[in-house]
Amino acid sequence: MPTTACTSCAVAPTRLALCRIAKLILLALLTITGPAGAQWRLEGWFGDALNLGTPLTLEQDGQPAIRIDADWSTRPWRPTWYYSMRVAKWSGNSAWAVEYMHHKIYLDNPTPEVTRFRVTNGLNNLLLERHWRVGGGWEVGVGAGPLLAVPISTVRGESYGEANGVFGSRYELSGGTVMATVSRRLKLLPYTHGSLAIKTTFSRLDVPIADGRAKLDNLAVHFQYGLSLQSTP
Repeated sequence: MPTTACTSCAVAPTRLALCRIAKLILLALLTITGPAGAQWRLEGWFGDALNLGTPLTLEQDGQPAIRIDADWSTRPWRPTWYYSMRVAKWSGNSAWAVEYMHHKIYLDNPTPEVTRFRVTNGLNNLLLERHWRVGGGWEVGVGAGPLLAVPISTVRGESYGEANGVFGSRYELSGGTVMATVSRRLKLLPYTHGSLAIKTTFSRLDVPIADGRAKLDNLAVHFQYGLSLQSTP
């Protein structure tokens, strides 16, 4: 049926974009050299984020700009999940890592002109990171990288939610993110640890809306829980 065909056309470019992005992430990590006895880790988290209020500016062709002192929330389980994943290569007490953080933001105080604004599939942070062990199971790290956003909005009655992004997907290259983290690992089983992490991110976004652009900053504190699997004891 026409609806099914249209959906398939939209999904295919998005899957292709994600596959290409994943390949680039793995290539970046594999080019980081280290001793033969290095430890590899695969880590994943769920969680939530506290988003500070920040200004939102929306500009449309032929219209005066709209400025909102925006309040934001993450809503971690709807309609898509909030989560984060990392691959790390440890050598001694330091590591290089690549992290994918799927963050989301909803505008909680819409106006008559801006009835809907969200980036919910999501704020996709691709971060190259450096980490250090500081003792007692504690670790700290910093990172930075590009941000791919999926913006959805309705401004002055005009809606935006198109697939004009990277590789024809809905993922728009929209800005960048810097991150700092502190985490605690707790041994559960051989090669398996629980992980609790607090991460702070600052992102600057410039995303499309109908007939224009929206500009905003996102400052968030992330509270995450998950598992950490490692290649050596």
